[in-house]
Amino acid sequence: MKKIALVLVLLMSAAVFISIFLNLAAAKEKSLQLSLVNFVPDIPPGSNWARLFINNIEEMSNGTIKVRLMGPEAIPSADAPAAVKRGTVDIASALSPFCDALVPGSSSIGRAEYSPMELRNGPAFKYYRDQFAKKGIYYLGASLSSLAQVQTVFYLRKEIESLKDLEGLKIASMGGSNRMFIEKLGAVCVPIDFPDYFTSMERGTIDGYNIGIPGIQDFSLTPVTKAMLNEPFSSCGGMMIMNMATYKGLTPEQQAILNRAMIQAEIDGARMFTEVVEKVKKDISTSGVKIIHLSPADSKKFYLDYRNAMWEEDMNRWPHITLKLKTWLVDPDFPRAN
Repeated sequence: MKKIALVLVLLMSAAVFISIFLNLAAAKEKSLQLSLVNFVPDIPPGSNWARLFINNIEEMSNGTIKVRLMGPEAIPSADAPAAVKRGTVDIASALSPFCDALVPGSSSIGRAEYSPMELRNGPAFKYYRDQFAKKGIYYLGASLSSLAQVQTVFYLRKEIESLKDLEGLKIASMGGSNRMFIEKLGAVCVPIDFPDYFTSMERGTIDGYNIGIPGIQDFSLTPVTKAMLNEPFSSCGGMMIMNMATYKGLTPEQQAILNRAMIQAEIDGARMFTEVVEKVKKDISTSGVKIIHLSPADSKKFYLDYRNAMWEEDMNRWPHITLKLKTWLVDPDFPRAN
C-alpha cells in the first residue's frame, strides 16, 4: 500500500509539474514584446506621454504585452517614420513634420483647433489613418496629447516687450518647423536639431528657439534661456504610428488593447500636459527664466499670424488636400482668433 501511495504521490507531483510547465509555456506564448522609439530622451517630462501609453498597454494586457522604450539616440527623430515603415521599430512617437514625406499634410495636425479626442471620430483622423495605411503604417493617434494650440512657445536669450522686438531675431526650429510663421514675424528661422539648441544658445548663434513647452527641461536648456514668451501655439504635432504588418500580426484582443491604451493616453495625456506646463513654468521661473506676455492686441495678432502663415505654407505644399484639412481642423469660433 505504501508503494502504491508513493507512486500515486509521484504521479500527482508529475502532473502538477507538467501543468505548471504547460501554463508557463502558454503564458510565454501569449506574451508579446514591442519596441517604441520616442523623439525625446527617456527622461521626464518629455517621456511622460510615451510612458503613459506604455503603462496603459501593460496594465490593460495584464502584463502580457511589454513595450521597450528607446529615445532619439537609438533612431534619430527624422528617421523614425521610415523606421516604422521598414519594421526596424514597431511603434514610433514621431514628429509630424517628419511624416509629411509619407503622408502629405501630416504636420497640418499641428494647426488643429480641436483636441485629439475631439478629432478622433472626424474626417481628419480618418484621412491620416487611411493614408498611413497605404504606406504600411497603422495610425494610432496623438502621441503627446493636449488641449488645442497650447503646445509650443518661443524661448529667448532676452526679454521682449512687443511683436516688433522679434524682428531680426534668429529662432531655431527643429526641421524648419513653423518656418513661415517665424519669417512672418520678421525673424529668421534656423533649422537645427533639438540637441544643438544648447550650444547655439550658449554661443549666441541663435537668439531663441521654437519647442514644445516641456522641451526646455527635456534638453536641459534652462541655463541658456532668459525668457519664455508665454504665447503658446500649435496643437499636438506628435503622431503615434505602428508598423502595419506588426499590427496585423496581433490578435484582435491585442489590437483592441493598443487602441484602448492610445485613447486613454489621449484623454489622460491632455490633462497631464496642463499640469506639466504649470510645473515647468514654476521650475524655470525659480531658476531665473522670466515668463513674459504680449499685449492683448499683439497676442491676437501673434496667433493670427501663426494660423494664417502656416496654412499658407501648407497650401503651397499640398494644395490637393490642404483645403479639406483646413475645413476639418480649423474651429471658426476658436476664441484666440476672434
